[in-house]
Amino acid sequence: MSAPSRLSAAQLSPSDLVERVLLVSTQLLDVISRETELLETQQPLKIGELQAEKIRLANEYAMDIQAISMRKELLDRAPAEKIARLKVAMTKLDVGLARNRNVLGAAKSVSERILKSVADSVNEQKTPSLGYGRNAAMTNRPGNRSAAISLDSRV
Repeated sequence: MSAPSRLSAAQLSPSDLVERVLLVSTQLLDVISRETELLETQQPLKIGELQAEKIRLANEYAMDIQAISMRKELLDRAPAEKIARLKVAMTKLDVGLARNRNVLGAAKSVSERILKSVADSVNEQKTPSLGYGRNAAMTNRPGNRSAAISLDSRV
């Protein structure tokens, strides 16, 4: 079953176009806020559940904004009150996206540090260790060290 076809921005009245962009930006902000909250509450594995909706909304938003930027007259006859509401919604979306970007950047940094730590531990195990063998002779034998890795559940 496919989704119903979406009218192009040019096919909508200015008022309907503003309403659609307002609705999509509000829905996108909601998804972005839920994603940010999941990261802040250390539930990054649940983010995948939001991705399909986030991608769909982001694409719809981008298509409408692109159509508006290419043909400014699409909004010329829209009521001023609706344009004002849209500007407020777009500002809120920008703020939400900036917050989301910061939280995602922090999560990425933590993930990279964990991976680097694991890789360093594995590489350390592979390097030979110098030590004394039989008869106190120096030997160059593979390390028998175990890698101690701990994971903070808050990560």
